[in-house]
Amino acid sequence: MHKVKIKDIGGELGLIERIKSKIKPYSKDVVAGIGDDAAVLKYGKKNYILFTTDMLVENVHFSLKYFTPEQIGMKAIEQNVSDIAAMGGIPKFALVSLALPRNIDVGFIDRLYSGINKKSKKYEISIVGGNISHSEKIIASVAMIGFAEKKYLTLRNGAKIGDLIFCSGDAGKSSAGLKLLKQNTGGKSIKKHLEPVSRLNLARKLAKIGINSMIDVSDGVASEIRHICKESKVGAIIYADKIPISKDTIIDSKKIKKNPIGFALYGGEDFELIFTANKNKMKQLKKHGVKAIGEIVDKKYGIKLAKDSKKYNLKNGFDHFKRF
Repeated sequence: MHKVKIKDIGGELGLIERIKSKIKPYSKDVVAGIGDDAAVLKYGKKNYILFTTDMLVENVHFSLKYFTPEQIGMKAIEQNVSDIAAMGGIPKFALVSLALPRNIDVGFIDRLYSGINKKSKKYEISIVGGNISHSEKIIASVAMIGFAEKKYLTLRNGAKIGDLIFCSGDAGKSSAGLKLLKQNTGGKSIKKHLEPVSRLNLARKLAKIGINSMIDVSDGVASEIRHICKESKVGAIIYADKIPISKDTIIDSKKIKKNPIGFALYGGEDFELIFTANKNKMKQLKKHGVKAIGEIVDKKYGIKLAKDSKKYNLKNGFDHFKRF
């Protein structure tokens, strides 16, 4: 009997769709489930509960060759905060679950929690429990609850034809930093990979301005735009020369003979924000330093990357299963 592999059904996105088709929400309080940065649940007259989870797996999301225990803890919190931010919300509570080798040094766990506590203090998040289990590799999993006022909630499915597409800041820096580490080459991008920072404060400001859709950059600009287009049932044109890439990322990319646009489009873990908004919001948005990188178009035009006066089909971003 032929076994179907995850890569055969479309990789990570295909697997999510397969799981989604087999799950039915039994509560009428589910506003948004699988398909966004966080689940949205009814809560009172003015607010929604936001519920998200993310994990870090040794030798998949981090290597002990590069990461300190503190940095692993910080990243575990930061990536969940980024999901809450992408919904226009505020993080409040978290559960931390760890799977650990039997012979691990307790001092490592102390340092891991030092990183967790540093970020929890920054965002005023209360750690309220978790779980501990044995594993051959270190796994840190965080489940986080936040809140969003109903009027500020931002989903992936709100993009409208004619919207401009924006990126909140420099893309590709984290994946460039990872490549430097793997090639044992120095550069300023390394810290961006080891200590990424979410854009929570900016996300709140954007939500209050009134944007139409938003997502955080965890799998590369290309992947995130594809998510928005899929959920909003629209197409997009992205202008390669408009994507913000820092001088440091460009310099570091040259060191390892890579094109920085590749890191921006198909890397990930920048925790910047991709969002869409009506053109009449442009003046307000410019005050926050965000840059328009494209436009939402009718679905029939597909998702295109405009580069050197030509248009190409935009490829997928990072996928956990297609790289093997």
